[in-house]
This record gives sequence, C-alpha cells and structure tokens, in this order.
Amino acid sequence: MMWPFGFSASHLHAQRRVSEDAPRAGASAAVLEALLEAAAAVLAADSLDDTLRRMAMHLEALVPYDDLAVYELVDAGRTLSPAFAAGRWAEEVMAESFSHEVGITGQVVRERRTRNVPRVDLDPQGEVVAGTAHEPEALVCVPLLVEHRAIGALNVYRLGEQAGFTATEAEVVERFAVMAALAFDSARQREVLRAQARTDGLTGLLNQHACRERLELEVAAAIAAGRPLGLVAIDLDHFKSINDAHGHAEGDRMLQAVAERLTFAVRATDVAARLGDEEFALILPGAGPAHALTSAERARAAIAEISIGGRALTASAGIATYPENSQDAGRLLELADNALYCAKRAGRNRCQRYAGRRRDGPLPTGQAPPSIHIDQR
Repeated sequence: MMWPFGFSASHLHAQRRVSEDAPRAGASAAVLEALLEAAAAVLAADSLDDTLRRMAMHLEALVPYDDLAVYELVDAGRTLSPAFAAGRWAEEVMAESFSHEVGITGQVVRERRTRNVPRVDLDPQGEVVAGTAHEPEALVCVPLLVEHRAIGALNVYRLGEQAGFTATEAEVVERFAVMAALAFDSARQREVLRAQARTDGLTGLLNQHACRERLELEVAAAIAAGRPLGLVAIDLDHFKSINDAHGHAEGDRMLQAVAERLTFAVRATDVAARLGDEEFALILPGAGPAHALTSAERARAAIAEISIGGRALTASAGIATYPENSQDAGRLLELADNALYCAKRAGRNRCQRYAGRRRDGPLPTGQAPPSIHIDQR
C-alpha cells in the first residue's frame, strides 16, 4: 500500500537498507536517522487521527507492509478495540473488537513481548477478522507500552507465503512502536481533555461554549446547502423549588435524567446541549418551523415522563429558525431565548415559536423586538 505523501531521501534510504537486510552498522545509522525524523513528524500531529495517520505513513517508509492495525486497550484493559487500520480490510478491522485473551495480538499485549510470525494462517493462535479472507500473510505484532503499561498493540502485515519480515525489520517496527506508544497516549489524552472542555460535566451534553460553536457551524452549513435549521431553547419549570424541596443532589439527578430523555427524543443528526443551570438547547439541522415545533413538543413530552415527589417535571420551550428569523447563530439563540421567556410569562409548560420578521441586528438583552409576534402552540 502506498500513501499519498512524499518521503524524504533518508526514509527511502532506510527502507532500502532495511528491506535488503544490509550490513548492520550502515543500516542502523540510516534507520536511526529515519526514526528520529518520523518521531518529530508524528509528535507534531495536532489530533489523534493525524497522529495515527502519520504513524502509518512513516512506518511504511521504514518497513514496507500491506496492512496495518493499531489496537487500544479499553474496558479496564480487558478488550482490544481498533483505533486505526489501513489496507484492504480496514473497514472490517475497525468493526471488530475482541478480548485481550484472544489471538496473537492478545498474547502480545498480555506478555508485553513482540511476535514476528511468518505465517499467521498457520499459527495456532491466528484469528481471522470477520468478513476478511483467510490467506497466507506474515505479521509483526508489537505491544504499545507506556512506562511498562500496555496500552495497545501495533500490527503490520505482509501478504504471501514467503512474505515474512526479517529480524531487522521486526526490530525496526519494535523501535518505532516505542515512540508510537508515547505519541498515541499523548494524543489520546489531548483528545480527552478537548472533549472535557466541550462537555458539560454533569450531563455529558455539549456545554454552552461548544453549543455556540456547533450552532455557528450548522448555520453556515444550512446557508451553504440552502436548507432550514431549527433551534429550541428549553427551560425546566420551577426548578429552583425542586432544589429547595429535595436538595441539590436530587436536582442533579433530574438534570441527568432530562439530558438522557433529550438525547433519545431527537434524531441522530440533531444536537442536544446544556446552556447552564436548568436550561438546555436543541440544534435541529434541516428542521423548518413546523418540524422544529414538533421536535420541541416531543422533547417537552419526554421531560414530562420524569416525575419527582409524585408530580411530572414540566418545561417551557422557545423556537427560532433559519432562514425565517435570522442567519446569525447568536441572533437565533437570542430569539429562541426570547420566545422561551414569552412561554414562561404565558403560563409555562408550553412551546412558543418566534414568528416576527427577520432581524439580524442587535437585540436588547432579555427583550424581544417591538415587532415580535409569538405563535402559541
């Protein structure tokens, strides 16, 4: 498999030396140079996906292979889950996780020891990924270790009955894996931190900042595609009294339950977020006024399934849509919020839609424009 990237002269020189199992001193110098260059490139990646793609690219420049898979230990170290795959069966590999007790990869991770297998198809521990062909292939499987802790495995394959990796090639893959493990672990931790920065810690929904960013992206996508976009602002009715009567711990459980109901009440393409306290939002790509109103009513009904002290939890909702109301994400949120507070003033436990003329100029904080007309549904 060739990657759509240019390789440096040092990479190509190292590949030629390793592949031909050249005299060890000369090969070691070239390989070391290429490993250092690869390390610099991989560690400079700005995302987990970019890190994995650079790993695959630079390793192939060092040791030619046909297929590659990177597995990550998850589920408290009991399961090997595919993090990245390249080659003919990449889709099938990415679809299958398995126990760390299974197969060559499981053995390598458990024992933290590299295996160079000339014929996986003849090895008693060889396993076939569902949907792939059972054919002659060689494998070098290396554990990914960080401070002696196994975090996964790096597998490289070559097809053919006589396609085995030399001892020198296996050693290069093993050296590469030392750097790759550190890069992968660091990139994964950065991804977790990024996700935490975008996620509400209590409910697991997008937080306010991430919601605003996502709304801006969805508005831009709606404008580019010429499709509508709905936004629903939701506020739980009398939530302060719930905290006062039942305590904040019970209030937190209610918020978590609301988040769960909202997640199931919307489509897979919709986005639920927590704006703060007891206020939530739904971003509805492709939803015009009628669809957005239906979604808001469905969300309100889902929230009403939650009860506390023998009474159903109720919510009010305000709706604004593109292109009817605004093409600015911030304005849409203001208009939905204004409609929400009109619903509150009208008696709560209802959905109301902003139906005024389109305004893209500034709105006074917390105040609807003079021309506002609210549809009460």
